[in-house]
Amino acid sequence: MVNYKFDISVVLGSKNRKNLLKATIASIQNNGFKGKMEIIVVDGGSTDGTCDWLAKQKNILTFIQPNFKIKDQDGIDILAHSWGEFMNIGFKYASAPWVVMVSDDLILEYGCIQKGYDELAKRTKEGQRIGGGAFYFREYPRQAYYRVGFLPQDYIAINHGFYNKQALIEIDYLEEKAYNFYCADGDVVMRLQGRGWEVIALEECYAGHLVHLPKLSKEAVSKATLRDIEVFSKTYPYKCSSSIKVKYSRPQINYKPFWRFAFLNCVLGYFLKFVDFYRKK
Repeated sequence: MVNYKFDISVVLGSKNRKNLLKATIASIQNNGFKGKMEIIVVDGGSTDGTCDWLAKQKNILTFIQPNFKIKDQDGIDILAHSWGEFMNIGFKYASAPWVVMVSDDLILEYGCIQKGYDELAKRTKEGQRIGGGAFYFREYPRQAYYRVGFLPQDYIAINHGFYNKQALIEIDYLEEKAYNFYCADGDVVMRLQGRGWEVIALEECYAGHLVHLPKLSKEAVSKATLRDIEVFSKTYPYKCSSSIKVKYSRPQINYKPFWRFAFLNCVLGYFLKFVDFYRKK
C-alpha cells in the first residue's frame, strides 16, 4: 500500500504561454477540490517570463526542460524531447494516486476536479479497474458542443483528464520513443486498456480548450505528425464505430481570460464557427 502525499497531482506541460498558463492554473486552484492537491508544471524553456513567474509560486512545483525543434536523421523537424519523455517528468514525480493532465490553454468547469475524483473513487471502490477518466471539452469558441474522442476498438481517448498512477506504473508510463508528439496520448489509453485498465468518459466533467491559430506553412500536416499517425495505425490496426461522443451542455466556465489574452484566437474561432455552419448547409 503506497502512502501518497496528495489526493491528486495536476500535471501541465507549457512553453511561452504565461498568461494562458496563469488562467489555467487559476481554474485549477479555484476549482473547489476538497482534498490535497499538488500542481506540477513542466516548462519547455519559456522566454516570455513564464519561468520567472513560476519561480515565485510557492504552491507550484516546476521542472524546466528546454524543448526545442531539431532535425532528426531523416531531416524531419521534431521536438528534442518527445511528448512522452517531456510529460513523464511530471507523471513520474506525481505524488498522488490520481494524476490529472491538462493543457496550458484549458479552463476547467468549476467543480470538475471534485466530480471526476468522486466518480473514479466510487468506481474503484466498487471493484472496477479504472485506468483513467476523460473530461468532455470544446474548442472555444468554434464548437458549441463538448466531446470526448474515440480510439480504435471504441476506447475513450483522454485529451484532458485523470490517470490512475498505479496503472501508469504498470505500463511503464508514457511511450517516449515511438511517437514524437501526435497519437502518443492515444497510445497510453490503448496500452492501459490492453492491460485491463478501463478508461471512461467522466459524464459530469467539462473543460474549455482555446481554439488554435492555423499554422502558416506549406505543409497542412507535418511529416512528424504523419509518421506518428502511421506508427499508431500500424500498432493498433483496429476500427472504431465513431470518432467522437458529443454532449450539449452549459457548464460554469469563465472564458474571459481567453478573450483577454488570446483575442485573435477567439475571433478566429467565431469565423471558423460560421465556416463550419455553412459547410453543413
